[in-house]
Amino acid sequence: MTANLIVIITTLLITALLFSRPVEKSSWWSATVIPLASIIGSGFLVIAPILQMSVGRTALYAMIFLVLFAYAIGAAIRFNIRYVEPKLAAGTLHPSARITEDLSRWALAFAYVVSVTYYLALFGDFLLRGVDRVDPTLSKSITSAVLLFIAFYGGHRGFNFLGKFEALKLGIIAGLLAGLVYGNVTAWQGGGWHLPPLPHQPGLHEFRMILGMLIVIQGFETSRYLGEKFPPALRIRTMRYAQWISGGIYIAYIALMLYYFNFPLPLSGQDTAIIRLSGHIAAVLPVMLLVLALIAQFDAAVADAEGGSGLLEELSRKKISQSLGYWLIVAGGLLILWNSNVFQVIVYASKAFALYYVFQGMVAALTALKHPEIPHRIPRFLFYALTASGALSVVLFGIAAGA
Repeated sequence: MTANLIVIITTLLITALLFSRPVEKSSWWSATVIPLASIIGSGFLVIAPILQMSVGRTALYAMIFLVLFAYAIGAAIRFNIRYVEPKLAAGTLHPSARITEDLSRWALAFAYVVSVTYYLALFGDFLLRGVDRVDPTLSKSITSAVLLFIAFYGGHRGFNFLGKFEALKLGIIAGLLAGLVYGNVTAWQGGGWHLPPLPHQPGLHEFRMILGMLIVIQGFETSRYLGEKFPPALRIRTMRYAQWISGGIYIAYIALMLYYFNFPLPLSGQDTAIIRLSGHIAAVLPVMLLVLALIAQFDAAVADAEGGSGLLEELSRKKISQSLGYWLIVAGGLLILWNSNVFQVIVYASKAFALYYVFQGMVAALTALKHPEIPHRIPRFLFYALTASGALSVVLFGIAAGA
């Protein structure tokens, strides 16, 4: 009963705070919440059971690595906001960097195709979990139906009816963390707190699984494309805020989940196992997390479908209409969906965004190298080249959990 009250009260308080007029009208919060909501969206719900299955009690180290890796990539994109964007606008960017920037935009368009599939594959799995059912074929059928709805409705009418659910999503996540704190403290006081066993020592194979989870902390790059709404300095600062906040939440979440890794995962539906695991934290959480999952997946899928269709229209110089762009994204999504499982889709999405990050790291490195007026050119070139190499390792070596 106490755990339920803590979860509900925390959720209501944080949601009310984020809905309050001072916060809602704040430009810094508006610029922060867009990447923040993307980073800690659907991936937040799958990362704990996947890490439990992959690396067990060493999950916290894996999460810290992913957060730091993402922050390094974010540094390259922040550099591009500060230096590349004005040079692109003025037509003074070095040709090698400009060509690489164009390649990165095509990579991002492909990443949108995969990410829409990723979000909706999870949507189908979580929806069936709501009726306590695991059926991969039925889940894919539901996902396909939603994909076709997005293509038809988005192409004809757009999604102007969709509201913003970020405050509710963050409120539920805050409630989950509060419940985890209470559960850990209670277990510690009762003498029952202990780390889960380590069945085997993680090695190179497990590290490749961790690389395949990059999609979980993806989303910060959205600040790169908010130039019509916010000035560069604000986008740079609030991208840092989004990564600091999300990184702290992810690390705290996995640290607090370690005790609950002692509870066995279900034999099927590991990607949605957080729903069942959360019942050990507070009885009310499975329903709340199910609501969070469905909102987060659909909202994120629609956002990426809109972004991807608009990007295809721009890249094709309007030869591909936004309506046709929806259908191309959905066609690619259906092809991926019916030839893979949800864990493979997670890796495909990670690799697609990693390819985009490779190009963005290369743009930053080339810009630093080719423009003498940029301060600390050589150290920046080396750092961004190393960051691009790290992202390339995800493309080449990342594998699905359980592979």
